[in-house]
Amino acid sequence: MKKLLLSVLVLAGISTFTSCKKEYSCECTTVATIDGEIVSTSKIVALGEKMKEKQGNAACDQTESQMNSLNTEIVADSANVYDFLATVCELK
Repeated sequence: MKKLLLSVLVLAGISTFTSCKKEYSCECTTVATIDGEIVSTSKIVALGEKMKEKQGNAACDQTESQMNSLNTEIVADSANVYDFLATVCELK
């Protein structure tokens, strides 16, 4: 009985110190200004693998950075009608 109780306590202790991994996604919202009118759209981007929350935040930040780099190129293109284009992503 003592060995069983000790085993349960050890397993409970180990599970307390391990970090849970889960599949995260980013909710990215893009806001654009076209001829003074504000337009907004949201998109869920699946990160595609199980990871810790800290890794998920880093991946979401990277996604936001990449989208904003593309936004800068779009605004700079003289053929486009966007005055402003920005994306903000949040871990979900």
